[in-house]
Amino acid sequence: AADGPADAGVMPVVAVRPIPTLLVGTVGGLIVGISSVGSGSLIVVALLALYPALRANQLVGTDLVQAVPLVTSAALGHLLYGDFRLDLTTSLLAGSIPGVYLGARISARAPGGLIRALLTVVLLASALKLLGVNDIATLCVVGVAVVAGVAGWRFVRPARVSVPQGSSESRSPAPDR
Repeated sequence: AADGPADAGVMPVVAVRPIPTLLVGTVGGLIVGISSVGSGSLIVVALLALYPALRANQLVGTDLVQAVPLVTSAALGHLLYGDFRLDLTTSLLAGSIPGVYLGARISARAPGGLIRALLTVVLLASALKLLGVNDIATLCVVGVAVVAGVAGWRFVRPARVSVPQGSSESRSPAPDR
């Protein structure tokens, strides 16, 4: 199922499952409050598991909208305890705000398969870094995964049938007079 710009006007019908979704929010909030990890990586995966019919850009958008109050409340908690650096936070915001705007524009236009592939790469790199894997090894593993993914995609994607130019199938019918 394509979930890119071509079907942007078609919204899948998704029945919200309140209790499992509430549990995802509770566990996600706990993890974000403790570690700052999860407002994107863990919750988007949980949303994908609960709502597989959502398009990739809907998963990303839903996750980002819920992340604002989630991260704001976690940030307020850490502000109360003095666990932050204003100078570092200011520098991060100066770069991340334009980056988020650009990323949202790309996500709204990119095919869903590409967004899911990018999420996979980001989650793989995040997992490796959280496990303490050094930078070079992380880059190597992610690079091999990307090459293997592209090769695998080329192997399993449906073959395109090309019609030679000039054949009767490529010509438009003559207009009726």
